[in-house]
Amino acid sequence: MSVQAQSRAAKWGWGILIALSAFLALNGVGLYFLSASPAIFEQDTGVPMAEVSRTYPTVADQVVREGQNISILLTGFGLLALAVALEGFRHGSRWVWNSTWVLVAWLVVGAFQALVVSGRLAFGGFYLAFAVIALVGQLLARRGLAS
Repeated sequence: MSVQAQSRAAKWGWGILIALSAFLALNGVGLYFLSASPAIFEQDTGVPMAEVSRTYPTVADQVVREGQNISILLTGFGLLALAVALEGFRHGSRWVWNSTWVLVAWLVVGAFQALVVSGRLAFGGFYLAFAVIALVGQLLARRGLAS
C-alpha cells in the first residue's frame, strides 16, 4: 500500500473528523455521570427522580442504568470513529474515507430521531450541527484520496 501526500484541505477534513470523534467520545463520558443527575432524570422523564424512586425504586435505577449504557455506547462509537479518522489522517485510505460515512449517517439519523420522532429541539440541533460539520470534514478529506 503506497502512502500518498494529502492536500491541505484533506488534512483539514481529517482533522475535523478527528476533533468531532474525540468530542463525541468525551461527550459520552460526561453523559455517563450526568445520567444519574436528578435534574436530568426529570428532564428526560417529566417526573422528579425522588417521586419515581419512592413509588418504583427499581424503575428509577433502571432508567439511570439505561442512560449510562447509552453513554458507554456513545463513548465506544466515538473512540472507534476517532481511530478510523486518525488512520485517515495518516494514510488517506479510500476504505477509511468510506468507513467514516457511518459517522455522518449516524449523526443524521440521530438528528432525525431527536427532531422528528422525539421532538427534542436541543438534541436534534446538536446532532444536526454535528452532521453538517462531519459532512464538511468528510468532503474535505476526499480531496486527498488516490483516484
